[in-house]
Amino acid sequence: MHAPRSIIILGLALAAVGCGGDSGSSGTTSPDNTVASLTIAPASELTLTSGTVTTLTASATAKDGHTITNPSITWTSSSPAVAVMSGPQLTAVKVGSATITATSGSATASLTVTVTPGSVRQLAIRTQPAGAIVGVPFATQPVVEVQDAAGNLVTSSQTFVAVTIASGGGTLGGTLSVASVGGVATFADLRVSGTAGPRVLSFTAGTLIATSAPFTIGPPPTPFIAVDSTAVAISLQRGAIVPSRTINITNAGSLPLVAMTVDVVYDPGQPSGWLQTTLAAASAPTTLALKIDTTGVVEGTYHATIRITAPGAPNSPLSIGVTLTITPGYTIGYGAAAEKVRVVDVGGTFTPTLSILDLSGKPFSGVTPTFTSRASTVATVSSDGKITAVGGGDAWIVAGTSATADSVFVVVPQSATAPVIRSEATTFVTRLGDTLFANVVFDTRTTTVGAASLAVQISLLSGSLSFSFSAPASTPTPIVNISPTNVIRISVGSATGMTGSIRVLNLKIIGRSTNTVGWLNFFALDVSDVDGSSLTAQSSSTRLPFVIR
Repeated sequence: MHAPRSIIILGLALAAVGCGGDSGSSGTTSPDNTVASLTIAPASELTLTSGTVTTLTASATAKDGHTITNPSITWTSSSPAVAVMSGPQLTAVKVGSATITATSGSATASLTVTVTPGSVRQLAIRTQPAGAIVGVPFATQPVVEVQDAAGNLVTSSQTFVAVTIASGGGTLGGTLSVASVGGVATFADLRVSGTAGPRVLSFTAGTLIATSAPFTIGPPPTPFIAVDSTAVAISLQRGAIVPSRTINITNAGSLPLVAMTVDVVYDPGQPSGWLQTTLAAASAPTTLALKIDTTGVVEGTYHATIRITAPGAPNSPLSIGVTLTITPGYTIGYGAAAEKVRVVDVGGTFTPTLSILDLSGKPFSGVTPTFTSRASTVATVSSDGKITAVGGGDAWIVAGTSATADSVFVVVPQSATAPVIRSEATTFVTRLGDTLFANVVFDTRTTTVGAASLAVQISLLSGSLSFSFSAPASTPTPIVNISPTNVIRISVGSATGMTGSIRVLNLKIIGRSTNTVGWLNFFALDVSDVDGSSLTAQSSSTRLPFVIR
């Protein structure tokens, strides 16, 4: 009974041994993560502007083709001056090209990076000024570069670069502002007038500044004319007296500056004689006095050139430009306050009051205004300001000089006997906040009128205003109403007839802003006699300008 049980146990043990052998032959092994190849992104050539920072990436692949996670990669640049690598982070610095290489084990990958200039950030002096003598162009003219923050030349820049004297004094001559070409501003004719000695120049382009190294201006081996001003500008009112101006003359050379003379040349076609010069002495140092005489010189701008001549001086004759500007020293008033608007019948005349006053309000002499009619078919004006009405309509009559003017407004009815609608206003100018009373009158003249349909329109050209109106308490009483388009309509009539001047509307205008300009248009729409016959054709419609200052 015991033998069979032992056999069974042995069989189980063999089975167990067999199972253990199969398990060992089918077990797994770790993958081979040796880097076989690298790929950089971006894969194509990369172009960056200086100052740009970007991060590169690299993918690593094993021999069996699977992607390796977090491989150990070393990044290098063939030219760190052009492009700097910090791990995978690339910083573009100097203009040029560099090869960026990623390395992992024996695998490598490369990328070409091209760096271009960034935006303008600074000025730099490529060539310092040198070899200078007073009044003579520098032997070595300065050259200035327009650069980005890393010092790269910005070749696309056309920025203007200006130059001034930063220290040492004197007057800098030549072309003082030049446009950069290819990012380079090249000066060609700079020179310094004044005393010999050290100088420093300052170059600017907007808010950018570069300062030159100190250099020395040497004295010329001859006499040399130096002045403290080569341009004089004088502006004054007509009739004013100008104090003398003085220009100092010194010798910037090494030999005596003697036997100097001065003359004045006036621009062609301009008045002469208004500039007088006096040289205190013929030898330097000395002073040159300028005196302005405006007798006979009217308003305008004039130019003359003073020439200083000295034997042996290489800059002789030295020129000093003088510009004289004459502004009005007076005002013209044409038409008193109650004469700015006038109704004149055909054939009638009107002579407005003329006043020419200085700025203190006193009469000003020596000015003869010119009188002009802006509508000579309506009214003419003589050389003494007398206006003659010649035809129906209205006209501006102007009295003025080349510098200032004033005017009146003349209304000429079509007929001296037929009705006219007009304003009682005698002026068209008022100040902001003041009220312009432009009451409207229907003047029948010598005609008897039975009924009239009239209209008043406010035409605003600029600015803003408010207005109010009412029907006057007169006989006959006009009927007044306003349309949605702000046209005021008036009806007035009498069975027994109307004669004389009949006020038909009380009108007030108040300006709400300066420079408010417009027209009041008065229309005789329908006028009839007592018997009903029409008088419209011979009736006159008029208008009135208004200016609110």
